[in-house]
Parts: sequence; structure tokens; C-alpha cells
Amino acid sequence: MLSATQRTKTGAAAHSKGMPGMDAKNPFHTRATYALMRVDYLTIMVVLSAVVLYNANQVRWGRFALAFVMIDVIGYIPGLVWYLRSRTNPRRIPSVFHVLYNTAHSFGVNALVALVWGWLLGGRLEWAMLALPIHLCGDRGVFGNVYKPFGLSFEPVKHPAFQRFVTEFEAAGKW
Repeated sequence: MLSATQRTKTGAAAHSKGMPGMDAKNPFHTRATYALMRVDYLTIMVVLSAVVLYNANQVRWGRFALAFVMIDVIGYIPGLVWYLRSRTNPRRIPSVFHVLYNTAHSFGVNALVALVWGWLLGGRLEWAMLALPIHLCGDRGVFGNVYKPFGLSFEPVKHPAFQRFVTEFEAAGKW
């Protein structure tokens, strides 16, 4: 394991050799690392979906469907409606909708929901609970959606500052 000094020197050396990378000081993905992240989430989604289908006769499908859609009913649809009704250019919405989205799409919050759900069932887990991580992995893997920062549009729109960064980064041949 490298010490903090060694990591700093190694990172500086890698950077000076033109080797870009995402780290704690550069929290962005290249197209390749973003694609890899999406493949990871797709893999988890497929595995969890296979587990659910393998146990299909034990799944309470109504609960599964409710759990699957509630994430967006609470966390996405209200912000989307406000966004679509916005008459500002660029469209602006209150930050509470970003908070709702990020909270509803959090693995931690959804794990807590599953724990409470299990507690309400007398301490039992059920297959329908897998709708929660399947939804989250689908959002990240299929659609590429991650948390919504306050400073960005609620719906994906290229930010001019990020576009300038990408253009400069690509021009340097490091994307």
C-alpha cells in the first residue's frame, strides 16, 4: 500500500506523463470510464434480475412493481413535471426536486427502506425488495443517470463550462 506521499508523487508522475484519471481531486469520468461504470451497473442489474426471475414463483409481483415505480414517483416525476412546466431559459426548478431525486435514488436510503419493509413483515426479507437495487442499477447502467447536482439542469443538458473542459481535454488527446 502506498503512503500519502507516494500516492501524491505517483499521481503527479502519472499526470505529468499525460495519463488522465478520475480520483478524489478530479471527480469526472472519461467516456471510457463512464462506459465501464455503466457496464458494472448493468451487470449487477442483470444478475439481480436473474435472481428474481429464478425465484419468480415466490415474488410478490404487486409489491415488486410498487417498489420499482415508487422511486420515480417520489424522486423523479415531481421534478420532471416542474422542469417541463418551467418557462425560464435555461429551465430552472427549486433545489428541493434535486434533493428528492438524490434521496430517492440513493442506495443507502433504499437499503433503509428494505430494512423497514422487512421489519414490518416481522423480520423477513422478500424477493420483491430486489426491485429497489434493480431500479437504481437500471437508471445508472441503462440510462447513465447518477445523482443530480444543484448547479446542473434537472434533465441532461450539456453545461457550457463542462463542454469547454471536454473540448480542451479531448484536444490534448487524453480523453
